[in-house]
Amino acid sequence: MIKFFRKIRYDLMGKNKSGKYLKYAIGEIVLVVIGILIALQINNWNQERKIKQKETIVLKELLTSINSDLTAYKTHTDPSIERKANGIDSLIAYIFDKKEIKNSNFNNFYTNMSQDVFMRFDDGPFEDLKSSGLDVISNDSLRTVINNTYTVKLPLFQHLANRLNDESKPEISKLESKFLKLIPVLHDDGRKHLHFDLKIDDILNNQDFLLVLYNQQKKYDEYKFQLKEIRTTLNQLKTDIEKELEK
Repeated sequence: MIKFFRKIRYDLMGKNKSGKYLKYAIGEIVLVVIGILIALQINNWNQERKIKQKETIVLKELLTSINSDLTAYKTHTDPSIERKANGIDSLIAYIFDKKEIKNSNFNNFYTNMSQDVFMRFDDGPFEDLKSSGLDVISNDSLRTVINNTYTVKLPLFQHLANRLNDESKPEISKLESKFLKLIPVLHDDGRKHLHFDLKIDDILNNQDFLLVLYNQQKKYDEYKFQLKEIRTTLNQLKTDIEKELEK
């Protein structure tokens, strides 16, 4: 093609047709410019396509992480919270019905009540997104929501749910030492373990125990509330991401 245009140019110059040569030269420049512009546009399309592919991958990874967290809450966290609630409710029922409670029943209910729950969420995909640059998310609104979810909301809800474990643990341990004791137990099959038993008889009217029960109720209420907030936040982000991927 280049040889073809070069031959035309030489023919026009040899025949001294300067006017036609000038028009040809201008036309050739225009064609070159158009070719450059087309090449640049194709390059831009390729770059935009790669960026869009990267964005899609990132959003799908975030979506997978969210679904995994929601599944873990349903499979593991909900049963633990329910177990704690059953222990609390059973002990309260005995207290208000003014019924005596067997040590074995008390131990079972107390063990359930003492169930601690630690809220967690997976921020791995978000950390990867931060390291590669949040600008890969083209939707400004969605980018803001993702950033706020993983840097503000979820860490706050996690902290509020978990803080009572740390704050109340020393007090609960101190109170428990007043009405619980550990005893070694040897089973017929040879198994050995330490088992807690009561130091006092009228446990349901004991103020130290009632204070522990009160603290455990507070933790339960905090678990329920903050887990609801976490779920709501993740489900909303999930909806926003799914809408973006459908575009």
